[in-house]
Amino acid sequence: MPLPEPPSRYQLAVLILFQEIRSLLVAPALWVMLIIVSLLVGYSFIQAVDLFSQASRTALSFPDMASGMSPLEGIFVPTFGAYYLTQTLLMPFVAIRLIGLDKQNGTLKLLLQLPLSPLTLCGLKITAMGLVWLTSLIPAFSTILLWQYWGGHLSAPEITTLLAGHGLYSLTVISIAMFAATISDSLPTAAMFCLAVTLGSWVIDFAASGQSGILKVLGSVSLTGMLRQFENGLLATNYIISFLSLASLFFLLTVIWLHPGYQLFSKMGKSFITILLLGFVVSSASFTPRYLDVTENRRHSFSPAETRALKKVQKQLTITIHLDPQDSRLLDMENNILAKLRRSLPQLRIEYKQSRQKGLFSASEDDNYGIMEYEYDGQHEQSYSNSKNEILPIIYKLAGLQVVSDSLPTYQGHPHIVNATGSRWWFYIFLPLLFLCAGIYGRKGIW
Repeated sequence: MPLPEPPSRYQLAVLILFQEIRSLLVAPALWVMLIIVSLLVGYSFIQAVDLFSQASRTALSFPDMASGMSPLEGIFVPTFGAYYLTQTLLMPFVAIRLIGLDKQNGTLKLLLQLPLSPLTLCGLKITAMGLVWLTSLIPAFSTILLWQYWGGHLSAPEITTLLAGHGLYSLTVISIAMFAATISDSLPTAAMFCLAVTLGSWVIDFAASGQSGILKVLGSVSLTGMLRQFENGLLATNYIISFLSLASLFFLLTVIWLHPGYQLFSKMGKSFITILLLGFVVSSASFTPRYLDVTENRRHSFSPAETRALKKVQKQLTITIHLDPQDSRLLDMENNILAKLRRSLPQLRIEYKQSRQKGLFSASEDDNYGIMEYEYDGQHEQSYSNSKNEILPIIYKLAGLQVVSDSLPTYQGHPHIVNATGSRWWFYIFLPLLFLCAGIYGRKGIW
């Protein structure tokens, strides 16, 4: 009687993928996470809709305020804030199981003896975790469908960018969790390592608020800081590449350190080369970033006429700012003017001159405090204003430009009044019971 043919590598990969998915589905941690996600998303969504409706009543009475009513900022960014919490605090505990349990029960040694490379094995594990992430989006898609059903406005580019940002953030967190499980001897140690990275990123972003120098740079490239760009509706190539590079770094480090039979010197050498290569990719992307403003009100961009005029500024423009980093005028200027100028002017140099103060509430010792100086091609202008209506004419004057404004429709906003209390049954009762039943059935072996 002939022996059956051994399965091919493709068949083995499919079998292992289904086994990884099954091991995740029978894990109580997954279903507990999904129940918590449903409750948090539901609460955030209902509160956001209630606040948005209250503001909409005022906007409908005073039409000038309607331009500030954006569903992205008012509804979906607060709602997806619940995902930020669960991706940071709960998802690592689910992702760590991908490798941690295999190491504890000896399954990893058997998997490494199969004719599949560590790269393939790690790819199958992260694919299984990707399907779990898609499952966790059920409450999020529910909020989108409910908002559309209630007649609320929805911008597909804005929502797609928001989902992309959270997807990249989740991919990075999953990769960090897999690497933590690979180099740790126990699941609690791996969880502490992963939380130290994710929460440390949040601390850096929080500490960098209103600061300058190296702390500001670290805050902008932290996981939380990069995610905020997607929440604001700004697609930037440097942030996309940074997210993908970080995820690739921890994923490749997992591949390198997964096999216990490789020598330590070899692992360290490969890790060092990987870090250098990905660091070069990130640094290269930061030199020539590309931006796409997907917001409907174009809040990250100047008008088309202003953008065309600024592209004609060929020489270096130097702006010297005599304001402290915590000054509200500088924070306002950073968000409304300087960030847009950085994206529009390739040769822009900004210098910050901080003044000394004798006390917290004392006056500044710098007589030039509050002045913004502009230098271009040997010419000099200065102003105390942080308004675009005064700053841009100064730049045009220095560059010798004449700007003719375009007649563009004004963003009218999308105020909408709706009562979301009826959706509590879906988020607080039906979805949690659905996930609870799925978890119980999974424990009984139905999966």
